[in-house]
Amino acid sequence: MIIGIDVSKSSFDSAWAVSGKASHKVYDYSDKGIAKLLSDTPATSHYVMEATGVYHSKLALTLHEAGRVVTVVNPLVIKRFCQMQLTRVKSDKADAEKIRQYGEQSNLTVWKPSADEIDALRQAHGWLDDLIRDRTRLLNRQEAHQHQAKPNNFVTRQMRGAYTRLTNQIVLCEGQLSVIVKKCFPELYEHLVSIPSIGKKTAIELIVITEAFSKFAEVKGLTAYTGISPTTYSSGSSIKGKGAIAKMGNGRIRQLLYLCSLTAMRSNKDCKALYERMKEAGKPGKVIQVAIAHKLLRQAFAVATKGVYYTEKTA
Repeated sequence: MIIGIDVSKSSFDSAWAVSGKASHKVYDYSDKGIAKLLSDTPATSHYVMEATGVYHSKLALTLHEAGRVVTVVNPLVIKRFCQMQLTRVKSDKADAEKIRQYGEQSNLTVWKPSADEIDALRQAHGWLDDLIRDRTRLLNRQEAHQHQAKPNNFVTRQMRGAYTRLTNQIVLCEGQLSVIVKKCFPELYEHLVSIPSIGKKTAIELIVITEAFSKFAEVKGLTAYTGISPTTYSSGSSIKGKGAIAKMGNGRIRQLLYLCSLTAMRSNKDCKALYERMKEAGKPGKVIQVAIAHKLLRQAFAVATKGVYYTEKTA
């Protein structure tokens, strides 16, 4: 039996069907509420829910530890499914029912919790992203403040202090990420930094987003996730759009790989050869750099999954 679950901060709606008759219940998001869900549904049930930030994690883990089968779905998938059904109603009850319908019509992948070290990396990585975002926002505010007719000295000092604190926190967080990676995945880390132009930050970022390269079975999945996969926009004879990269994935790793490509065209033999071929063909500079970033990502996937160091012979 498929159980569709719509999770919110303080409660979750569940929907299932028995002999074609739909049922719906709302549970408190607490240990007691989860226990009630377990007692109300058969042990053979398959629970399907969206990945709603961090709110789904406790429910998914508790159900998994209770021996139940769980699937966690990308919210965009459910959104597109609802659009295909021409759904006009938006409520927690309706969402739970649509998730149930999706589960009954799809080939579901069983969810498994990440290892403790991966979870620690993910949490530290999320906090680092927040800190970097806050510092970028503050830098923009500082720039705007300097254009005031008479910048207030008190505000200027406050901004400088906040910038210093954020920078110190970022350094500490990056250090913590480095400690966890070098302790738990030392060989993988060394293999990645052996690639010319792949630095420490990029190697750590790759380990975090790929869950130590256990998240993707093929390199195409990784390139799609990072948003470096190419796209086309054309139809018939009238629509001939300009190609680009998807940009649907992780923006930070895209930025790091793009920066790495600047040095890779000189220090990485394979990337250098690619640069020369594309430049001779008259390709624009940005197109060349994206292609090099794509090649670097493929090299990283190769050394990580094969468990080898980078060499020019095997590149």
